Amino acid sequence: MKTTGLCPAENIARTMTRLYDNRLTTTSGGNLSIMDDEGNLWISPSGVDKAHLTADDIMKVMPDGEIVGKHRPSTEYPFHRAILRSRPDLHAVLHAHPAALVAYSLERRLPELNMMPGVSELCGKIAIAKYALPGSSRLGEYISSEFAKGCDTVLLENHGVVLGAESLEKAYMMFEALDFAARTGVAAAMLKRDARVLGAAELELKAKPVLLPDTLEGEAPEGDDALRDSVIAMTKRCYKNTLFTAATGVFAAKEADGSFVITPDGEDRGMLTSDMLVRVRDGRCEEGKTASRYAWLAERIFAAHGDIKSLAFARCPYAMGFAVTGAEFNSHLIPEGYICLRNVARFPFGTIENSPESIVSAISMKTPIIFIENDLIIVAGTDTLNAYDRLEVLEFGAQSLCCIETMNGKIVPISDAEIHEIEVAFGL
Repeated sequence: MKTTGLCPAENIARTMTRLYDNRLTTTSGGNLSIMDDEGNLWISPSGVDKAHLTADDIMKVMPDGEIVGKHRPSTEYPFHRAILRSRPDLHAVLHAHPAALVAYSLERRLPELNMMPGVSELCGKIAIAKYALPGSSRLGEYISSEFAKGCDTVLLENHGVVLGAESLEKAYMMFEALDFAARTGVAAAMLKRDARVLGAAELELKAKPVLLPDTLEGEAPEGDDALRDSVIAMTKRCYKNTLFTAATGVFAAKEADGSFVITPDGEDRGMLTSDMLVRVRDGRCEEGKTASRYAWLAERIFAAHGDIKSLAFARCPYAMGFAVTGAEFNSHLIPEGYICLRNVARFPFGTIENSPESIVSAISMKTPIIFIENDLIIVAGTDTLNAYDRLEVLEFGAQSLCCIETMNGKIVPISDAEIHEIEVAFGL
């Protein structure tokens, strides 16, 4: 993961704007801090609109306690200082109150991180800190004591969450991953199902890297720039609309010569640029780059299906609620939804690693949605926009089904005869 290269004040202001724009904090809620190499603590201000912070608004607290800046440091300054003093390996702290994590804090229960692989690995050890008055030294003591035990993520009773990391960029990735895990847990609860938790052997299966040799040579073909721009545009659109997180989500698109471009692993999905995409051909990728761990599967799918031109691999919260609980996803909801989603296939966790040929055989333009339980969703499209549209419609449909379960309503799907009528009318 690359850091932004911004100075601490600029980094805090930009990250706070991102939190607010992504509806992960409120106008008055949340605070960020960075400890620089000289021991200065840079922190967001108190009582200033989080939607419009600039570098000039960020406060600086010197090692001797002198405060520099035109505002007051955040009222939560004591726990930021306590955490960073207790953990010299940490250089950034993020605190916010997103709705799903607040819900867990109200119940005083930790969200389950092992419904999907990679979340626990990214967020680290997690704990709950006792409630205390915001801004009090006692709250700082409660939180810092959990960090001192080796926790990097701490849920605050009736409050929110605090995360610490070696950089603010890493803290932000951790935060989004945690929030998405909480949202998936909420979706599972809306479905009135228990989420299945992955065991140690299953988590280990996903921990192994899957790399392609980086020895691809040759110039990119005509049209490559446009294709790359399209993949970047759809990746950022997925991120903006909470279908991807900063740490998860993959987009790929096939070139005219059979090669394809795909997003890399380890990079912030919200900050990708076209030069960061990886070109893959014949099992090899561009020199000096690391393609997504799903590049080899994308290559097999593209090779087997000439009409599949784009793929998305995603973990969006409502759809993943179905993937972690085993609840049936019914695509026969509304005509537009069925036209877009068609049929949906489902496979158990580990199928990608243990039986990839079954996925390659199942996916098609008639079955463009593949659920891999407790893992992810694969979406196929005729181009990047088509793949994006299907993923978005899938998440909207999943949210609708979660809502009706919460309402204790009875789902009345479109009948088989009505489905046939749609297929005839739209040439499906």
